[in-house]
Amino acid sequence: MLGRFWLCGQRAGTYRSPTLLSRIFILIAAIALGLPLAEACRYSVRDVGFADLGNERYTLRFYVEDPETPDAAGALVQAARTLFGDSNVIFEVAKREPGREGLVLVSPDGKRSHSIAWPGLEAGAGEPEWDLAQSIIASPTRDALLEKLIPAYTVVLLVDGTDAAQTKRAHTAAVEAIEAITKLMPEMPKPVEHPPVVVRLPVDRMAEETILLWSLGLDTSPTPEPQAVVVMGRGRRVGESMRGGLITRTALQEAMAVVGQDCECGLDRVWMQGERFPLAWGRAEKQAAFAELGFDPDNPKVKAEISRIIARGPNSRPSGKPQSASDNFDQLALGYSEEIIGIEEPMEEIAMVTTEQPAVTPQPTLTPEPAAAKTEPAVEEPTGSNPLAWTVALIAVVALGGGGIVLLRRGS
Repeated sequence: MLGRFWLCGQRAGTYRSPTLLSRIFILIAAIALGLPLAEACRYSVRDVGFADLGNERYTLRFYVEDPETPDAAGALVQAARTLFGDSNVIFEVAKREPGREGLVLVSPDGKRSHSIAWPGLEAGAGEPEWDLAQSIIASPTRDALLEKLIPAYTVVLLVDGTDAAQTKRAHTAAVEAIEAITKLMPEMPKPVEHPPVVVRLPVDRMAEETILLWSLGLDTSPTPEPQAVVVMGRGRRVGESMRGGLITRTALQEAMAVVGQDCECGLDRVWMQGERFPLAWGRAEKQAAFAELGFDPDNPKVKAEISRIIARGPNSRPSGKPQSASDNFDQLALGYSEEIIGIEEPMEEIAMVTTEQPAVTPQPTLTPEPAAAKTEPAVEEPTGSNPLAWTVALIAVVALGGGGIVLLRRGS
């Protein structure tokens, strides 16, 4: 068929082996068609878990009689503005309504809320407003999770139950699942050096971790059954939380296996859109994430690309409507600044982590990839990020060239 196409000027039915020109055409077309495949595996699900796309903010809402009063929220306003700057929490002052008063933490989707107790004003209490604001974005277990989440493949948060036997079975299931995933990690699309780890929360520490537990969909009070959830990246939940007998090696292994998958495949995007817990993500965390990933997850171009990946993939959310990671790509550039960052030594172990893994070694300083300038007004398409357009153009040029040769031969 190819021979007759290229030799259409010859006598009908005559066949000659493909010429050098036709072979070149076939080679170029094969290379061009392979370009999209070469670009398909740029990010893994774990990489996506480090991106903050700007539309998943918790709201700490303070209900008062008159929000317009300058000192309606007192020192809490200043504390929140200062401490929430590098977090996924915003602060609002609203007018008191029936059934709504005091401090309430609202989930990003606005469907869930958690009442926050106002700190006491006992003598020597210091600055309760600052302590309260800090407690919204940090706690001992969240600190332990962040320390492990950045270098590790993923983290299993295991909340102990009052039933010791059930808790022991859940912990054994987590350890076995981690061992199984660790063996598979070298074969994954984007291998990670450090295997998953377990962070355990004892029953007697649950009272100080109510915000963390509530945000991940877990019970905030002790229960006989243990609870478990897989977390990745910047504090993002993977799949659903598990309880009691549902905490099995198979269930945990399945959730952890998803983390290593290529995000460009047909994987359901709901795995990449689990809730994140309230946390601060400051300079130290940005440095460590950059060194671990080899790219800056806060770069507007990276966030725009990840946002498009999530938006165009399959999604099985109950509403039936795919949830876009961002409704406005231009907003991704807001609040971003580019700088050269160094690598700090990892923090010391926190006693709360009861399952130990090999110590995290400092990562070498990497040279950041060129990114958008600080004054960039909007997100631009990354250079060379659309191989499909180049492929189509290349095939069209080659085809036109082949058509011209055919015409010349006919003329001769």
